[in-house]
Amino acid sequence: MGGCVNCEFGILTHSMIIDGKLLAQSLLSGLSEHVATLKIKGHTPTLAVILVGDDPASLAYIRQKQKAAEQIGARVVFSHQPATINRDVLRTLIETYNADSTVDGLIVQRPVPDLLGDVSDILNTISKNKDVDGFLPDSPFDVPISLAVGEILQNAYTLTGASEKNYEEWLRHQRITVIGRGETAGAPILRYLEKQDCTTSVIHTASVHPETIMKQSDIIISCVGAAGIVPASVVKPGAILISVGLWRDAEGKLRGDYDEHEIAGVALCYTPTPGGVGPVNVSCLMQNLIKACMMTKGGRI
Repeated sequence: MGGCVNCEFGILTHSMIIDGKLLAQSLLSGLSEHVATLKIKGHTPTLAVILVGDDPASLAYIRQKQKAAEQIGARVVFSHQPATINRDVLRTLIETYNADSTVDGLIVQRPVPDLLGDVSDILNTISKNKDVDGFLPDSPFDVPISLAVGEILQNAYTLTGASEKNYEEWLRHQRITVIGRGETAGAPILRYLEKQDCTTSVIHTASVHPETIMKQSDIIISCVGAAGIVPASVVKPGAILISVGLWRDAEGKLRGDYDEHEIAGVALCYTPTPGGVGPVNVSCLMQNLIKACMMTKGGRI
């Protein structure tokens, strides 16, 4: 692995933290300039978010979207619906936002309550030009979490002083493992890495000898959301760790898929929780929103 810094005889003196908040602020600052240009032309990028039910994690995530949008000068229209909403009412609500020319992006916040059953047929009625979450087949947008992982990996490339002359070359030289293959995180991240011609392994519930796979990995991206998924004992010295997965401990504090105290000094660098992947993910969603606005109203990003 290129650019192993802070090492002596193969032992890390300390790990570097990838500051997701700082990276997100940099991304949002750039987007603010695009929004200012759009506003001069009379366009305010607008995101409509539909939440069904009262999931606390979803409410917290929507607040993050609202703050990011406010920071760059965009707008969020929040439609909070009860968990008992009728499927036809939800479909009509989506159709209303699809037809609203002032709305550039449309999201139905996941997860959707089980009471509604399988709503994939309803979610697939979102206009592709407004699918800023990137979940529709042939969507013109990448899923924000995959873009966020890309931004974080580029930051790691710079942070670690890798010897390869460019990011793309460096990334192709890494042995990358993604833990989890869910449709909202693991799967889109895997697709993103495949597009970059990366050497990628995936670990899931049926994987044989996952510890061996992790020990050989230069980069581990964990998307599970549970304690102890990546123990320090299976981390290759000098590896890069990214925790997409989130969970709350007994005190209600957000945690990632590895113990930060345990892996410090083993990993070369890692994302913390909170303040790691989450802020960058929201920033990349805003990037998709600006792209959607420019697609329909002129300009490019």
